[in-house]
Amino acid sequence: MKNNTNTLLPMPSKRMLFLSGVSDLALVLWAGATWAAGYVFAPALFAHFPRELAGDAAGQVFAALNVLALACAALILLDLRVRYDKQLQHQRELWAVVGLVFVVLIQYIGLAPKMAALKLLFPDAQAETTFGQLHGFSQVLFLLQSGTLAYLVYQRFARKSA
Repeated sequence: MKNNTNTLLPMPSKRMLFLSGVSDLALVLWAGATWAAGYVFAPALFAHFPRELAGDAAGQVFAALNVLALACAALILLDLRVRYDKQLQHQRELWAVVGLVFVVLIQYIGLAPKMAALKLLFPDAQAETTFGQLHGFSQVLFLLQSGTLAYLVYQRFARKSA
């Protein structure tokens, strides 16, 4: 027996389509900048410049990346709010982006200032040890962030192509 109920969803408005496109761009920009900074730019800096200079430059790049990440996350969250309205809390993408915001904030306002302060104390052995531990934790968070961004990009564009 055929179901005669109308299963068509209302067409999204031009504003919603525009916001969705901006959100797509923000996600790709965030992911691409993250991968470029962490897996191309930072290793190249350390390969070609003295360690201290490369570290300072990489720190500046990651600070700018964190600001970019927060701006992109705001656009993505706005798009999710408009698209999913009352079902928003049930969207995995929402929770992945919120988790990434926390990771970025931990790196930006938690780890980076402490690491910068510790660098001022070098060559103190204790400061170098603590810096190394914080740097290791930061690398784990960065890996988590870059992997989650890969998941989000895949999910968003797999959904659009289906």
